[in-house]
Parts: sequence; structure tokens; C-alpha cells
Amino acid sequence: MKCLSLLLVAIISLSLNTAEAKKKKKQVQFLTGVVQKCHDGDTCRVNVNGKIAKVRFAGIDCPEISQKYGKQARNFTESVIKGKEVNLECDGKSFDRITCTVFVNDKNVNLMIVQNGWAYDSTKYSKGRYLASVDEAKGRRLGIWRDSDLTSPYCYRHKTNKKCSLDRSYMP
Repeated sequence: MKCLSLLLVAIISLSLNTAEAKKKKKQVQFLTGVVQKCHDGDTCRVNVNGKIAKVRFAGIDCPEISQKYGKQARNFTESVIKGKEVNLECDGKSFDRITCTVFVNDKNVNLMIVQNGWAYDSTKYSKGRYLASVDEAKGRRLGIWRDSDLTSPYCYRHKTNKKCSLDRSYMP
């Protein structure tokens, strides 16, 4: 009888944990559209079925448009996708934008931006997915990494953050 009770408790616990895991798992939405223009290196407007979607590239952070290298990062992103059909794999929101991994011709554009040296890995959101590509771009001194005196986009936006006052390249 005791074994049966323990087994019943284990089954109930497992089913509750599975239900909680399903609630926490993000819903992924797949969309297709044509890129109209980019605000900066990691935010573009995409026409999806006649409606404009503001798309924030998930897991990466490019210099702000008013920041050093901001216009170059935007120009790179536009050179790759402006006017082209893209596939979007979206899993969240950031302010008034949907956060997506962007694909053109089955190539991960988020990764391309990092590989060419125009973005940081935003590890808080990417879980470190792009760190190796950042290191490679740094080693090859590509894009923003040709400069040794950088302020991360995060620190540029959060000038009063204590961690940024100690290290301007800080990225959460």
C-alpha cells in the first residue's frame, strides 16, 4: 500500500511539473514578409500580409543609430535584407516590437550580423548562442570590433548603470 501511495505521488508530481513546463515554454510564431526598411542594425519594419510589423532581432544587440557604428550596422543589415522576403521565427515581444530570428534564403540573418562584426551577443536572451561568432569577429577585427574603445549598446542606453560605470563594454 505504501509503495502504491509513493507511486501515485510521483505520477502526480511529474504531471504537474510537465504542465508547468508547458506554461513557461514560449509560443513560437512563424511569419513571412518583405523588409521595408531598418531603423538600426537589429530592428526593421516588415510587411507581413499587408500589415507592418516592427521586428527586433532576437538575441543580438547592435549599436544604436546615434551611437558610433550605428549607421554602419543598419546599412549592413539593410544590404542583406531590405526589399527581400524573409522568414521570421518569433518568440516574444520587446516594447512594441516582436522578437524574431530572421532568415533570408534559409540563412540566419541574426547570425550573419554577428559574424560580420556588427552586433554583440545579448546573452540574457540568446543563452550565449552567438558568443563564439562574436569571438571570431573580434579576432578578425570585423565591423565594430576594429575599434578597441567601444561602449556596448546596453551601456549606451543605460549610462547610469553601476556595472557600465565600471566597464563600458558590459552586456547582460
